[in-house]
Amino acid sequence: MFGFWYTTYFEYYNLCPAIDLLLQFHEKITNVKALFFGDINNNRWEDIQFSYSNICYVLLAYPQLELLKIRISYYHRFYQIWRVEFSHIRHEKLKALIIEGCDITTSVIEEIFKLELPNLEYLELWLDINDYDVSELNFHNKFPKLKYLGIHSYNNHSEHIDIYFAIIDSLEIENLVELNLSRGAIQDEAAKYLLNCPAVRQLDTLDISYNCLTDGMIEKFNQLNIEVISEKQEPYRYWSAYE
Repeated sequence: MFGFWYTTYFEYYNLCPAIDLLLQFHEKITNVKALFFGDINNNRWEDIQFSYSNICYVLLAYPQLELLKIRISYYHRFYQIWRVEFSHIRHEKLKALIIEGCDITTSVIEEIFKLELPNLEYLELWLDINDYDVSELNFHNKFPKLKYLGIHSYNNHSEHIDIYFAIIDSLEIENLVELNLSRGAIQDEAAKYLLNCPAVRQLDTLDISYNCLTDGMIEKFNQLNIEVISEKQEPYRYWSAYE
C-alpha cells in the first residue's frame, strides 16, 4: 500500500517515485499479488492532488498481480494536468481492479476498458467525470470472466448515468452475478432502463442503495426475480458518496 509520497522538489504529492521503485525492484519481489495506490484518509483525499504515471508499466512488471486498487486525484500545476493513464496491454492474472477517483474523463475510462484482462472477475469504478462524451466508447468483450461490476458516483451529475448505461450496454453483463450501482444519483426516469434491461433480470443481485429512487420505483424493482438491495433512498437530497 502506498499513501502520502511528498516530492519536495516539485512541491506536490507524487506517486511516480513509488512506481519507479516498484519498477526498479520488480525482479526481486516477483510474487506481489496486490497493490493499493493512494491509501490515505478520506478526509484528506479531497484536499490532496496526486500525480501519477502510466499504471500499465506496473502491470507489465508484475505479471502475478491479482488485485490493483488506485485512488485517483489529479495534479494541476502551471496549466498542466497529470492524471492516471493506461495503455492497451494484456495481463493474464489480474482478478480485481478498483478505481476510485475525481476528475476522471471518459478518455481514461476508455483506456481502462482497452485493457485485456481475461481473468478479471471484479471491477469497481468510482467516477467523478468532467466530460461526458460517450458516443465513441467501446467496451465490448474485454472482460469475459467478469462476475461483479460496481459503478458509483462521487457527485450528483446526471450525465454520469449515461456512462453507467454505456458500460452496461457494451459489456456482456449476462455473465455478471452482481451489479452494484449504489451510492449514485439514479432517479426514477433513468431507473426505467434497468427495469427493461434483459441482462439485469439474469443477475443474482442488483444493488441500487443510496440513490434517489421513490418508493414506487423500488416496488417495481422488488418484483424482479432477483435479489434487490435498495436501502436508504434519498430522492429529495443530495448524493450519498459526497455526504
